[in-house]
Amino acid sequence: MFRNYLLIALRNFKRQKLFSLLNIFGLSLGLASAILIFLYVSDELRYDTMQPHFKDTYRIGTTFINPGGQRFDNTVSPGYFMRYLKDNRSDVLYSTRIDNIGYPTSLNYKPTDKIVLTEKIVWAEPGFNKILYFDLLRGNREQMFGNYNSMVISETGARNIFGKEDPIGKVISLKHVFATQGKEVNAMVTGIYHDYPSNSHFKPDYIINMNALHTVYGEHFNEYLEGDHFSQYEEFFENYIVLRPGADIKPIQAVLNTLAAQMLKSSAGNVPAGSKFEGFTIRLSDIHFDSKSLWEDNSNTHGDRVYLTIFSVIAVMIMVIACINYTNLATARSVKRAKEVGLRKSFGSMRFEIATQFFLESFLMTICALLMSVLLVFIFLHPFNQVAHKSFSMESLLDPYMLTMIGIIVLFMTFIAGFYPALYLSAFQPVKVLKGQIIKGKGAEFLRKTLVTIQYTVSLGLIIYTLIVIQQMDQLKTTKLNEQGSQLMAIRFGGIAQQERFETFKRSVLEDPQIEHVTMANHLPRLDYFGFIGRTFKFPALADKDMQWNQLSVEYDFPKTFNLEFINGRDFQMGNLNDSNSLILNEAAIQALNKPIGDVMGTMVKDTRDTNRLYRVIGVVKNFPFRSMHQPIEPLVLNPHLDQIDKITYIKLPAGKFQEKIADIEKKWKDSFPGAGFDHWFVSDEFNRMYQVETTISSLAKIFAVLAILITILGVLSLASYTAEQRTKEIGIRKVLGAGDKQVVALFASIFVRIFIVASLIAIPVSWYFAYKWLQGFVYRITISPLIFIFSLIGLLVVTLLTVSYEIWKSAKANPVTALRTE
Repeated sequence: MFRNYLLIALRNFKRQKLFSLLNIFGLSLGLASAILIFLYVSDELRYDTMQPHFKDTYRIGTTFINPGGQRFDNTVSPGYFMRYLKDNRSDVLYSTRIDNIGYPTSLNYKPTDKIVLTEKIVWAEPGFNKILYFDLLRGNREQMFGNYNSMVISETGARNIFGKEDPIGKVISLKHVFATQGKEVNAMVTGIYHDYPSNSHFKPDYIINMNALHTVYGEHFNEYLEGDHFSQYEEFFENYIVLRPGADIKPIQAVLNTLAAQMLKSSAGNVPAGSKFEGFTIRLSDIHFDSKSLWEDNSNTHGDRVYLTIFSVIAVMIMVIACINYTNLATARSVKRAKEVGLRKSFGSMRFEIATQFFLESFLMTICALLMSVLLVFIFLHPFNQVAHKSFSMESLLDPYMLTMIGIIVLFMTFIAGFYPALYLSAFQPVKVLKGQIIKGKGAEFLRKTLVTIQYTVSLGLIIYTLIVIQQMDQLKTTKLNEQGSQLMAIRFGGIAQQERFETFKRSVLEDPQIEHVTMANHLPRLDYFGFIGRTFKFPALADKDMQWNQLSVEYDFPKTFNLEFINGRDFQMGNLNDSNSLILNEAAIQALNKPIGDVMGTMVKDTRDTNRLYRVIGVVKNFPFRSMHQPIEPLVLNPHLDQIDKITYIKLPAGKFQEKIADIEKKWKDSFPGAGFDHWFVSDEFNRMYQVETTISSLAKIFAVLAILITILGVLSLASYTAEQRTKEIGIRKVLGAGDKQVVALFASIFVRIFIVASLIAIPVSWYFAYKWLQGFVYRITISPLIFIFSLIGLLVVTLLTVSYEIWKSAKANPVTALRTE
């Protein structure tokens, strides 16, 4: 029986080649989209599941609350906390400390003078691999940290420093402004490990034995590890603990709060009165999605379960509209299958057997589509990885979870695509069919039009939503700091190069007549996990209260380099010594003072950290976002005194000559700062990093909107084909009675225009609502313009009419005599 079903199915595929190809292509687009989306979603949901004790591992964080009630969450905590838990809690099985300090570390392989600056480096305790995933490729797992001055590096890290040379046994000189206090510490490479998976929150390229810092801290090393009060040596670590299976975390949480309170009390002289200090724990499975995890791999790749839900819904919708195509194409060819059904029923076939035949055809079509979808995934996997910031390979599809998911998708699409054709075609009555009297019920026609309406609604909704996302992203990236971000090159300076040599370097760069601006300031834009830039100011003549504001420490030419707009006063003047005691405010600062701008200009200001200096306000600039636009623009002060560490050099390059100028600047850098690594990027790159999640969402939305349109086009084509086939005789009669080509065209076009109007009435309010809710996450957001809806409607309508134009034209030009003979 099954063999007969299979032969019939294959013969039908061969007899209706175009029909089969359209079906396979439409289903393969839906399948490929679903596979890519669920690959992304499953990867996000399985973040950190490779860790040895995934379900029972916690990271200890801390929260500092200042006297004003502001909360500052940190993913790090004193090493003392971990030691206490290890010594006093029997429910703690394992523990380890990781020092992830921030700011780049200089790694110098002196035999080749290769210098790498990287933030993908941690200092770890021996035994860290009992808690955190670690796949050693070469070396001895038990002895790799047997020597204090030892390190292991990833495959990528090895290539970056050594190229094709064997790294094992080689010595690297490490230097970091904080970790090594600017001193060189030598470490021998004792192992190479596989690169970490992209869905691990812990994925350094270099892991250094923490004991190497003995030479830096000397007799204070134990205080560095386990100091129980705030001091210049005590350090905050990423502390990990593993609890016994089934143990409750609440008692641990209570102990942490007690330890934090004791630590604050013993450090009363080192913290402001009225401050609070608390501890908290984050389960490993929650780290990727936790808003407190600002420092995940020194990146901005937090997960968002809401977006994962949205993508999953999009995947299901794309699969459904792909299945709708199959349904409509199958029923559009119903006349050609009707006599087959009639003959089989007259020979004794049951409806169940015929329905099984159509389900089998649906299954075979889906399997063929699966094979094509795998090819599509192979073709588009690399660009998808770039957009989604993942590292999937074709092997990822062989993961048991994905194989199960693909199996479910195939069965889902087989059932959804085959259900209505099996139900509809198997219901034909043999007597009427064999007499040529197929009843075309209004219910069946209404269902087909409803299905196409659903396709239109999904496609139009995705188009509108995507255009709104694109507009918002354009606004995010066209802020004042990023106006010319693609031309503003940033070079890491603080903790890397000597300040006293900067002027020499600056003069040498400005010798190039095509380079007009070289300046220095804090790292911009300010990502959430960057250092605190808050200061307390007093305006004795205006108000007697403290002003908790942000401060950017800049050079005199910073406003000119970034083209800031002055609304009052003036810029810093080069050579004017008095301007070293001057400040520039933003509009938000004037609003916070609640005074006329004229009263603020020229007034004196005190910085509570620098009571010996009195500043004067000389200018006010228009507000510009210096942090994410998810946050409001707060009062800001531009102070012409550079920060000790947080310093970046900014150079404005002429358009079109980047590579040439960068090479020249790098040469001048090495002449001015021998032994200092040249770590550079563009300001626009940093904005992209700040909005990485939004950029990923925007890019994926574009891709799947295009796919939805393609699938919908196939759906429209199927309905046009069906309509032309079912109304052939009607058109012939109309033409015999005098109807012209225009009337026939209008008849066909009206069908699709009505469907389009209904879909628009549904899609517009739904897409507006979801876009509006998404925009509420931004303090500064676009106004949803009616032009977006008009452009989307006209665009999709034009695509629709172009798609059905062939069927319309063919029907309009058909010979009425031939049409009347058809039925």
